[in-house]
Amino acid sequence: MDLDRYLARLGLAQPLPPTIDTLRRIHIAHLAAFPFHNLAIQRRAAIELDVDAITRKFLASGGGGYCFEQNTLLRAALRELGFNVTTHLGRVGPHALNHMLLRVDVDGTPWLADVGFGAEGPLEPIPIQDGVRVTHDRIDFSLRRAGHLWILTMHYGDVTEDLYEFSDVVFNDGDIEMVNYYTSTFPDSIFRKTLTIQRLTAGDRLILRPSVVTRYRDGVRTDTPIERSEIRRFARELFDVDLGDAPLLFEE
Repeated sequence: MDLDRYLARLGLAQPLPPTIDTLRRIHIAHLAAFPFHNLAIQRRAAIELDVDAITRKFLASGGGGYCFEQNTLLRAALRELGFNVTTHLGRVGPHALNHMLLRVDVDGTPWLADVGFGAEGPLEPIPIQDGVRVTHDRIDFSLRRAGHLWILTMHYGDVTEDLYEFSDVVFNDGDIEMVNYYTSTFPDSIFRKTLTIQRLTAGDRLILRPSVVTRYRDGVRTDTPIERSEIRRFARELFDVDLGDAPLLFEE
């Protein structure tokens, strides 16, 4: 991958030794630089997981994507910087495996790194330890062990919400390709049934869906209903994303 251009987009430059401080800096900067969205799926395009293709897409104007693209790009950058990274698959809700995440081992400690969950995901890496609980922007995230699974949970206000589960099983690129293909092409996949654009920065979590804009600030969630006909305006005003005039998949 074009590591220097990627780091420049993040506002970072080498040297970046493979330390937890570097991992945190890259994780936070990546989330701020690249929106989470499923526009390619909604435009009926295939999702390519070739690192060079993802790099070109992400570094173009308005570049971004969903978990398989986001975390594939992060994985490539971290490995070039000397990190020990393994690839894992998770399950969001009562579905088949449908999410990609990373484990990064730093000085003997395993960390969950995930820039592909969107605005409700962790801002920083989380140590993979049973019972760990961290606070990011007044929102807590916890990990707990349940049999052979790890469960990541989000806590804000009086709400506790399990985000996804994953195991210690390491998956290869072929596994990732299969799950990406299923998630992006299966007719009942949420990514085909609706559009979402999201961004996570320090202090602000913003989510656009066809009928609502969701925002988290200071640990407080607000939902603002919108008309479906307004989604192009909100995409442009909130994310500087041009959805174009052609009907998207969810609009059919």
